[in-house]
Amino acid sequence: MNSEPHNLLFKNVNRKIRNLIININMDIISISSYMEDNDEYVSELHYYILALEDRNFFRHCGVDFKAILREFKNMLIGKKYGGASTIDMQLVRTITNYRERTISRKIYEMTLAILLNFKFSKKQILNCYMRNAFLGSHIIGFEAAIEKRFKDKPVLNELEMASLAAMLLKPMPLNPTKEWFFANESRARYAQKVRVL
Repeated sequence: MNSEPHNLLFKNVNRKIRNLIININMDIISISSYMEDNDEYVSELHYYILALEDRNFFRHCGVDFKAILREFKNMLIGKKYGGASTIDMQLVRTITNYRERTISRKIYEMTLAILLNFKFSKKQILNCYMRNAFLGSHIIGFEAAIEKRFKDKPVLNELEMASLAAMLLKPMPLNPTKEWFFANESRARYAQKVRVL
């Protein structure tokens, strides 16, 4: 009996597993380079971001399995779906720039998000996300967004902070229109309604 095909299959599987482990390590190292040691307090702006993007952020391990099941159920019954990505997963996507819409890519993203939770605190992950999120044309991170939207204002009110968080869904265009400001304020007011401590 010829064991050559069996050995070849084993070598191929072995090579794929080794390459996957190498890729995971390289991506974790890449994401780690964006992290900071500071574990600063959670501000009002943080809470608005969590209200709009990931209400269970402090209660999951990088993947919100309940949200995934909910979205899968919505897909099966023909309802609108598409909201199971956690902040951890969005951070992975932002830094690695993986944009493929495949199940294997989503599983890989989930794996990296879980591993990040073993390596970093939730506050470190949230703050890294806030520094690297795309918020509009030439606007990366919330510090840049504050500068762009509220240049000389030393203290932001609640609606203004909520409007910054709303820019995650609809980033600010280079030349924002009245419609953009209206949509932004509507989502900001929604954030104020759903925001929890």
